Amino acid sequence: MWFPGRLLVALAAAGLPLAPAATLPGPRTTTFDASSYAVIVHVDAGRGSDATGDGSAARPWVSLTRALEQTPPSGGRLAVLVSQGRYRQPTIALKSRVDLFGGFASPGGPRDLLRFATVLDGDDAHRIAIAADDVRLDGLQFTHGRVRGKGAALLIDGVSPKVTNCVFAANRTLLPSAWDPPQLHLTAHDGGAVMCLNAAAPLFEHCLFFDNATECGRGGALACDRGAQPRIRACVFANNRAGLDDPMRSSDGGAVSFFDRSGGEFAGNLVVANRALSRNDAGGLFVALWSTPRIAGNTIVGNYGDDDAGGLFLGGQEHRYGVPLDEIPPADRFTIVVEKNLFAGNANSARNSGAMRVTMESRARFTDNVVAENAGGFYLQRSEIVAERNTIWQDWRFLEDKPSLGPSRFAGNILRGPLDQPIGARVSFTHNMAEAAAGDGMLEVADVFLEDGLAGRIAHTRFDAATCTTVVTTVEELPGGTTLAGRPVRLGQSKNGQWRVVRSAGDREFTLWGRLEVETKPPVEFSVLRTFTPKSGAPAGLGARFP
Repeated sequence: MWFPGRLLVALAAAGLPLAPAATLPGPRTTTFDASSYAVIVHVDAGRGSDATGDGSAARPWVSLTRALEQTPPSGGRLAVLVSQGRYRQPTIALKSRVDLFGGFASPGGPRDLLRFATVLDGDDAHRIAIAADDVRLDGLQFTHGRVRGKGAALLIDGVSPKVTNCVFAANRTLLPSAWDPPQLHLTAHDGGAVMCLNAAAPLFEHCLFFDNATECGRGGALACDRGAQPRIRACVFANNRAGLDDPMRSSDGGAVSFFDRSGGEFAGNLVVANRALSRNDAGGLFVALWSTPRIAGNTIVGNYGDDDAGGLFLGGQEHRYGVPLDEIPPADRFTIVVEKNLFAGNANSARNSGAMRVTMESRARFTDNVVAENAGGFYLQRSEIVAERNTIWQDWRFLEDKPSLGPSRFAGNILRGPLDQPIGARVSFTHNMAEAAAGDGMLEVADVFLEDGLAGRIAHTRFDAATCTTVVTTVEELPGGTTLAGRPVRLGQSKNGQWRVVRSAGDREFTLWGRLEVETKPPVEFSVLRTFTPKSGAPAGLGARFP
């Protein structure tokens, strides 16, 4: 069984240097602050007892169910400290002002969620937990939740818990019973691991979502619907899938879906090697039906959409059949902000919108994004776009206009092109570097970036199921003084290689988030994408500028 908590321990034992914890996405151990709680109780799967225990460190309970029967004091909070072990019990109903902390060696013992994993196991038989308001979950692993409904690990309906340093692995929602909808694209069982509904506003921070799936439903790892407003920060989404068994194309968003006026924030996350299957859109992140999350500072790499958009899909209108379309909301209510993101190595089935597709009366502002080495780049149609200081180092297109939307504006971008098709929308161009677009102050395209990529040969690769990482051993030593953590890397030849993201690196090996797809011949070469940092003397005010 996979225990991702052992990841950093394994890397440290191997002598691999790690970037500072504060800069890395994914789970980390934090210090438990006892002063914040009026009551503290203990649960221990190994030596606790619900019959004779009293919740103390000396006499812990054995089940979370017993601990959650306790009522927090008026005006105070109760903490449940859960020791390492595997906890199998019916679906847990969380309780307000009762916080759960995992990763303790024993009651009153040291805490290290990477060594002392606390696993809540659904046994592939039921949902693991239902959230409550004013709750914190920290250092828990949710695995093998399974439900013929929404949110196999955690259902968040109209409430706003705080979920930090948790792992969600191998959870799945099942195909609805007798699923025979009259139309395509209807809502099924969303949220392979987590479902946020009805204005829920949870915080997810430093969590890991790995190998979760929907059989038929949006959001292979996490889905939002009906005005949900989550804040999702510094999380890792790897190898999640949507649409394992979907005959009616209702499974957009291989990793995450925002739908029906949902919003919030999706910032500083790593989205790698997720897939939307069964002719669905957005291997990585799907945003539609007037949803407006702020999408900022993410690394979106190696995702695949079986229809449109490998990395990111933005849409306003939903698919309607015989029913009038919505009126487009005003700009102060509907503008999607997409800034300081990196898109690399993403693909879709037609290889025309690998990085993203923006369509269906969207209104979006793109600022300081880098788009490079995708199978299809910056694909825009029927949308109102402001694009400022982006580096689009590959093909791009803006196909169609919509009279009900305002004109679009491009300023300060580097658009290497080639422009894939003639521009079919009202767009003004000001001070861009572009191959094929008219406008004021246009500059001829030139490679103005540092050559700080890296290439080499691979001796062998090894997938570590215990840590959900792929260890790549190189033929030559990696250059010293080069920070590779967080960099996209392609394994194999340029057209058929697999893209992942470096987790850490040592002298002659580096470790990647997630696993590789099985291939007949293992990869024998690798290349690390350059950072697209402008050279000294590059024209001012052009292209993306972010660390």
